[in-house]
Amino acid sequence: MKPHFNLVDEPWIPCLLPDHRAKEFGLREVLARAHEVREIFHPSPLVVIALHRLLLAILHRNFGPETLPDWQVLWGQGRWNEDTLEHYFSKWRDRFYLFHPERPFCQVPKMADAKEHPVQKLAEEAASLNNPTLFDHSFSERPQPFSPAQAARYVLACQSFALGGGVSRPFNFSHAPLVRGYTVLVLGDNLFETLTLNFHIYNSHQPIPWRQPDDPPAWERDTLPEPDKRGTLPQGYLDYLTFQSRRLHLVSEDGSLVGRCQILQNLKLPDNFDRDPFMCHLRDPERGVRPLRLDPDRAVWRDSHTLFDKAKELHRKSGKAPISTMRPEIFNWVARLRTILSSTKDFRFSIAGLVSDRAKVLLWRQERLPLPLAYLDDVDLLGRLKVALDLAERANQTLIWGLRWVASLILSPESGGQSRPPDRGEVDRLLEGWAPGRLYWSRLEAPFRQLLVELPDDHEEGGDGGLIYGSRKMPEWSRTVYQAATETFADVAAGLERSVRSLKAVARVEGPFRSRLHRELLKGGEL
Repeated sequence: MKPHFNLVDEPWIPCLLPDHRAKEFGLREVLARAHEVREIFHPSPLVVIALHRLLLAILHRNFGPETLPDWQVLWGQGRWNEDTLEHYFSKWRDRFYLFHPERPFCQVPKMADAKEHPVQKLAEEAASLNNPTLFDHSFSERPQPFSPAQAARYVLACQSFALGGGVSRPFNFSHAPLVRGYTVLVLGDNLFETLTLNFHIYNSHQPIPWRQPDDPPAWERDTLPEPDKRGTLPQGYLDYLTFQSRRLHLVSEDGSLVGRCQILQNLKLPDNFDRDPFMCHLRDPERGVRPLRLDPDRAVWRDSHTLFDKAKELHRKSGKAPISTMRPEIFNWVARLRTILSSTKDFRFSIAGLVSDRAKVLLWRQERLPLPLAYLDDVDLLGRLKVALDLAERANQTLIWGLRWVASLILSPESGGQSRPPDRGEVDRLLEGWAPGRLYWSRLEAPFRQLLVELPDDHEEGGDGGLIYGSRKMPEWSRTVYQAATETFADVAAGLERSVRSLKAVARVEGPFRSRLHRELLKGGEL
């Protein structure tokens, strides 16, 4: 088969334009027109993250920047230099063919002794093999072929997000780099701004020191390292961004559709690798360093004060060394840019990742939040944000307390002043079915986003010359929390069967619940 579908020219990167039209671009055009593109958009956040990493690797290879002044020049230009990009793509064009007999992009030539799988296996979040359906509606029994553009996107996503577990060669499958934790990206008003904001200083020392005189991306290398079960340390940052965790090969009869693929284990990261600038890391003296992972039962915004904090020690039992969290390095980088960026400009950030168990994707999640830059270096402001989130957590605990009491009375009503304690497991199952947390936290998400944006401007000067935050917004937030908790209690109560037992249980608990909720919020000094 002759080389074809060159990613430099063929449209395959899905984007949204400012007028909300969707359009696909090749590598050359998406970078040349990045200032005209609103954002990369795809139903899978895993694909979106993988595409950003590819574009960042290409840009770092061509533009550095080695110093902060170098970055400032790039930012001020407002677009990427097309002559530089044209020279690069002309030089390496042959390495960007998706279908090539010797050097298919981010793949290996066809492997004579490797099993073929439905191409859906590349998509960790698709309904393929042992994965539950998330957003994809294809099934292993009736696999649909991928177009070359689809296949290219999922080759990249697989290299970054392939799950460990399962038999392979030369050793069993291990997690690809981004399975280990969630990824943070800072977002601008267009794709150029987004790429440039995440375009931190790149030289032989940072963000990952080079282990050789040069740090070429995977497609420029003539030979790749051999897989090592102990782990392979990236040669540098671009080697990490283009880390080849799998030996892949797309199987296509004519290059127009891809129905099957080959997948074997390739490179794995060493344990405790902590140099990803887009991840938040946990440093545990007993278990080493590891990225923070998504919690399937907890949206990330509920821990945004931890995400913004430079270094935060978490509580440990007496006598044990403290665990600390380290915010993503990209936040440290953006904090350095405050003197360059407009103080009135609004930025956002996205958080994306997946939750897996035993080589199965349980869920993927993407959240977008405002990013007022003041949170990145104002300790007092960050402290007030923590107080706000603590109030919400305290109210949630009170809500669970009240509804657990209701559940206990329904399962074992009081009679003559006495009652038999209900089975704890039955209470837990009843409470889980009501899902009060889902109702409660969904009510607070939009108000919290508003608080996140408005709190930095709600300040007055204190006696020591410092700023006191939240004199107006914190009482408003406390009232919002109170309302969210009481409305959730009422919604759960309204959904109960209309029996005398249920009505009595609600009537017995509602007054004490409201009183306790009021007291808990008063403890925070905000109600």
